[in-house]
Amino acid sequence: MPEIESIQSVGADGDQSSGEGQLVVFRLSDEEFGVDINNVKEIVRLPDITPIPRSPAYVAGICNLRGSVLPVIDSRIRFSMDVKEATDHTRLLVVETGGMHTGLIVDNVREVMLITDAHLEAPPAVCRGVDKEFLSGVVKIDEGRRLILTLNLGEVIAIDVGSSRGAGAAAGAGAGANLSRQEAAEEEQLVSFKVAGEEYAFDIAKVREILRVTDITEVPNVPEYVRGLFTIRNQLMPILDLRRLLGIPTLVSEHHKTIESEIDRHRSWAESVTHAVESGAHFTGSTDPRKTSFGKWLDEYSTSSIDIETALKTLKRCRGDLFDAARRALELKGTSKESALSILDKEAQPLLKTTIDSLSELKSVIEVHISEDQRVMVVEADTMNIGYLVDGVDEVIRIPKSVIDGTPAVASSKRKELRGVAKLNNGERLIMIMDESALVSREASRVLSDIQSGAASTTKDNSAQAKSLAQQSQAEEQLVTFSINKEEYGVRIMQVQEINRVTDITSVPRSPHFVDGVTNLRGNVIPVINIRELFGLENKDIDDRTRIIIVDIGGAKTGLRVDQVNEVLRLMKQDIEKTPSIVTAGGANRYMDGVCKIDSGKRMVVLLDVERILDEKELKFLSEMAQESESGRQDANGAKALDERKKPGKKKPQVEITQ
Repeated sequence: MPEIESIQSVGADGDQSSGEGQLVVFRLSDEEFGVDINNVKEIVRLPDITPIPRSPAYVAGICNLRGSVLPVIDSRIRFSMDVKEATDHTRLLVVETGGMHTGLIVDNVREVMLITDAHLEAPPAVCRGVDKEFLSGVVKIDEGRRLILTLNLGEVIAIDVGSSRGAGAAAGAGAGANLSRQEAAEEEQLVSFKVAGEEYAFDIAKVREILRVTDITEVPNVPEYVRGLFTIRNQLMPILDLRRLLGIPTLVSEHHKTIESEIDRHRSWAESVTHAVESGAHFTGSTDPRKTSFGKWLDEYSTSSIDIETALKTLKRCRGDLFDAARRALELKGTSKESALSILDKEAQPLLKTTIDSLSELKSVIEVHISEDQRVMVVEADTMNIGYLVDGVDEVIRIPKSVIDGTPAVASSKRKELRGVAKLNNGERLIMIMDESALVSREASRVLSDIQSGAASTTKDNSAQAKSLAQQSQAEEQLVTFSINKEEYGVRIMQVQEINRVTDITSVPRSPHFVDGVTNLRGNVIPVINIRELFGLENKDIDDRTRIIIVDIGGAKTGLRVDQVNEVLRLMKQDIEKTPSIVTAGGANRYMDGVCKIDSGKRMVVLLDVERILDEKELKFLSEMAQESESGRQDANGAKALDERKKPGKKKPQVEITQ
């Protein structure tokens, strides 16, 4: 029998009566148990559990459930059954009683069942080894051939808090897990970005644009974190280097330091190889260039700059040849020392020089082209907009406020520029949320405002400027731009809901060639369209830059898989030309909504209308596919919502099922 087979109605005629109830049925060993659905809050896969010293034997420990500490009971031990290792079917049943949340480890969840009072009897004196005090009754089905033991949760999770400190701690933690549904429903939408390998975020409501780094005009006699002024649509805006503002070395200096240390390390490595060959000693270093720490750094380096990518490939090739020569020399040192030394002299030494030259070249190329990977985040702070230079923008993400903790006092600076820390993936991923109003002091804001005003000498009247900006706003379009096969496309920001990293995508049989499958977005099944396949281009493997843009197509959330997201920019509507008729002849390329001319036409962005990206037949298929996948996900997870029949005057419970 499958883990969750169906929602079953037990009543003979299916009519609802005032004595009806709903049970979540689960299995332990060969026995079936039931819990009133009103007491069940969630059914989740078994998370990591931390044992509590000196707690009762049946207390497995505590776990982190979306940032809240939850006590966990091993139901088998509680019911004096043999202990069994967890399997893929093992689930954690999160129940509530007496205002406290507790997790019960069960072998598997079977179904959600509708029962009537006629099926429920008092528990017998002996129930196959299960203490009578743990049971509230027995449900008899199929003329008594199937018995389901209903639990008295108050007794099952009752813990003598005086018996051990561990038990008391667990009980207290359970009370802390009692989150209100209203709090869980509240979300924040953030734009996350990287600085020095750490993840930060701004409130999306404060982010005005995300731009590529272009020419920045330096300004004398300013703090070192002020990179200068940036002209955007004839308006000047200060640009601050967020790394320097946070007291972190610049991205260029960080990469330079890594490369300089590797130049010295390569020389030392080559000397060690030579010594091992000459003396016959054992070589303890590596002869696989990709297994060294620097080799891993090179493999993980992600760039959108063609020049940096070319320099990286050249360096990898040189290092590969160098390490290969060293490996061959070391293999020969025991049988032909002369041949080994010849390889070192004629091959390895010239290759070492070439590798060091390639490292130096990489330094120079990074210094010139690193800005192609960086982004400027335009953030509204009090009365002015400030551009913050960051290493790269990661994604647009929605997270529950319940997973956001206040910044620990020990981690706070005097300015309190961090207003909270979001804990995702059970705390494995931390996003530091910045307070844009506290990033720059009032004195620094005044200085920046003076610089901006002084440089904008052509502005004669503030009110006239404000009017001009208002008029300009109405004549603008704001786009999210992305790349596909070196070409740049854009969609209107009003059509974009989120931008996410690529997570697990489940393929769907018999789906169109351009559909990668479906993905789970906070419990919602989202179809994912591969834009490369849709456009008839060669497919490309997913990498660190690949993103999924969540848009609304035909009233349904849909993911667009793109090579990389470039920026969020504003441009004048007059700079968007209609798509040439020859391109859209015969209904082809119906999704092209124009061509954007940026930088006086030096840069072209194809504007897409996501509402026209699919035809009616394709839209219908995606809708049906998402519905079928959602139904299958619920079946696999362990529970479905029962039909609309419910006890009069009693609110229908909501059970959240997550993988």
